[in-house]
Amino acid sequence: ALVGAEDMVVDKTSGRLVISAYDRRAAEKAARQSKLPPPQGGLYAVSIEDLFAAHDTLEITRLVDPARIKNGLRPHGADAAHGEVAFINRGYVRAGRRWKMTPTLVRIDAAGVVMSQSVHCAANDVALGENRHVVTRDHDACGGFARYLENTFALKKSGAFFQDGAVLANKIGFANGVAPLDDGYALAATREKTVHFFTAEADGSWTAHEVAAPGSPDNLTVSDGAVIAALHPNLLRLAFNRKFGIGKAGSRIARIDPQTGAAEILFDDPKGKTFSAATVGVETARGLAIGSVTDRGVLVCKRPL
Repeated sequence: ALVGAEDMVVDKTSGRLVISAYDRRAAEKAARQSKLPPPQGGLYAVSIEDLFAAHDTLEITRLVDPARIKNGLRPHGADAAHGEVAFINRGYVRAGRRWKMTPTLVRIDAAGVVMSQSVHCAANDVALGENRHVVTRDHDACGGFARYLENTFALKKSGAFFQDGAVLANKIGFANGVAPLDDGYALAATREKTVHFFTAEADGSWTAHEVAAPGSPDNLTVSDGAVIAALHPNLLRLAFNRKFGIGKAGSRIARIDPQTGAAEILFDDPKGKTFSAATVGVETARGLAIGSVTDRGVLVCKRPL
């Protein structure tokens, strides 16, 4: 069974749902303890109609052979647009007795050509635009005491950056998911319980505003101009579940209006009894599909016909 479907996005070109998944907890444990490379994951696609017609099990299609990805295939944040699929890949390289996570941005064009480039050590998610892409960094520091301080005091040192180095957002409290809008971008600030919106102006500048979220936002997707946000009701529960496999973490999905800031709860499971640690929600005409960083499979909530 698929474990850790951390991010999903609808590929409008093909009409498929793209799923980015790897067992993050198992990979991190192996990186600390094993001489062998940490286990890999996969980038998958599935027909939306097939997904909502399925009952207990469903076969999905690999979009890329793991052998083609340097340092192993472990997709994290992903996006699909203009016939291209892109994702932050968390590769591992040997560093002394342990394995060091070294992320890259991987892009696969319509012809199946794989391109890869180095990104910041804390790269988290990617949003594809027509001419350039945005990558988020959930931390500024790459480790050690500086990262400990960021985590302990919720320091606002993360952000979102274009591939040419231009800044979209900086001094954000754990910049996480990012999604392209018709006129800009939406950015999740997990430690702020806020979604930041950036609108492009004619002179090339950006106008920004914030919307409070009913939880700590993770990955974002877009549906008919609204932002579908996966929200963590309790970050402490999430930390114990994600890091140590202790207990279950709550799951919440909300639809947020970028203009009014109004939030409508679509799915709420604050103790994770049905589905634990949801990190992404995708709304389609058939219903809602939800993925998790630690749980198994994908949760499907069908609309009444």
